[in-house]
Amino acid sequence: MKRTFLTAIAAILIAGTLRADDAAPARFLVERIEVRNTKRVSSTLVVSETLLREGHEYSEEDLRAASLRLSRMPFILSSDFALEKGSDRGRYVLAITVQEAKPFFYLLDIRPTLWDDSRRSARIDSDIDVDPTTESKDAGFGFRWFVGGRGVVHVGYVSHADRQSFTRDFSGAAIGYTQYGLFGTAAFATINLRLPLGSSQTNLISPQLVVGVPITKTQTLSFDVENTRFSRSTFHISDQDFERSESEQLISLAWTYNTTNQPFVPTSGTVLRVSAVRSNQDRTSFTFTTIGFDAPPVPLASHLNGTGIDLVGNHYWELSERNSVSAGVLTGWGTVRERNNPPTFRPASFGYRPTYEILHAGFSRNLWRTESKNGDSRIEADLLYVLRQFDVEHGSFVSANPYPYNQSAVEGVISWARRSSWGMLRLGVGYAWQR
Repeated sequence: MKRTFLTAIAAILIAGTLRADDAAPARFLVERIEVRNTKRVSSTLVVSETLLREGHEYSEEDLRAASLRLSRMPFILSSDFALEKGSDRGRYVLAITVQEAKPFFYLLDIRPTLWDDSRRSARIDSDIDVDPTTESKDAGFGFRWFVGGRGVVHVGYVSHADRQSFTRDFSGAAIGYTQYGLFGTAAFATINLRLPLGSSQTNLISPQLVVGVPITKTQTLSFDVENTRFSRSTFHISDQDFERSESEQLISLAWTYNTTNQPFVPTSGTVLRVSAVRSNQDRTSFTFTTIGFDAPPVPLASHLNGTGIDLVGNHYWELSERNSVSAGVLTGWGTVRERNNPPTFRPASFGYRPTYEILHAGFSRNLWRTESKNGDSRIEADLLYVLRQFDVEHGSFVSANPYPYNQSAVEGVISWARRSSWGMLRLGVGYAWQR
């Protein structure tokens, strides 16, 4: 009886070991990495961005994560990984075949929203972000050159708008340089010089520094510092000169988890993003402390401090080779304090706490029957619930100033998205019901 019991225990342990061995993923020793079909992109840069190294063992999941990471790079349209026989049994050559993006690039997202306004009147609005897969509703075009093994120079036109109500949105020309593989690591840094639209003075060129550090193949920490000068001039009135200027200093830190299969029209994977932003804005001008034709102008100075947190979570499911669905939640809140001197038409000091919540569900269908290495063309249908509040503490701020109003709406969007080696184009229209 005792022998039978011990035999049973041994059988269970052996079976458990065998199941553990079966469950353990197979690993492949990559002795060499070859990059094929490159024309402008350096093979060194491609290998560096996979985060794979020769002489190491990797599982199929590791190789798949590296392939998805490479496909999310702005200069790579698609990538294929294949294991080929190496110099000896158990050794492999990892062959990476890439489809490069063109040197000229564009990113255009044009989807205005038609507002129902409770069926009383209609208006057009393009301020609400209807694309929760991106951090902001950016648009731009330009040209890139590859310098050396891991450097990229880019020049073009950019437009930036985030979801926080207290930060500034702007468009303008930009020239910059990105260096990948900093200090022999997977980190990268981008330096941009931007000139906001409408600012003809060259002394208003505004610097930006972005540093990114990949933690794993799916996680990245990024740090962004911007000093944007929107205007600066001298205005002469009543025999006095007044300086008129507007500027913003912005700092943000973000953690991103990304397993999607492409950057602009993902059909599978997950995106999680947590970011913190700090905005300091200064404005100088002139004002009148009294009303009357003989009222003398006086200098006006305004300062705004805003801090905000943004959370983004989206998941994409592939139903078939052509169909996919998505769902996501976006939320953010901030704390803002504004000071004015002198306190004429605005209080000397006041604060508010803006917040927003967006619930998103979407469906996407590829118009092409077969998977193409040269991009895709998709029809998208999205449904969103948008809730925005100017001040969560007081409901709204009663003022004649044009601050953002409280808003609760349901929005439907139909769009067509075309991704190719030249860039990304999305055209559509939305219809929103105010609640």
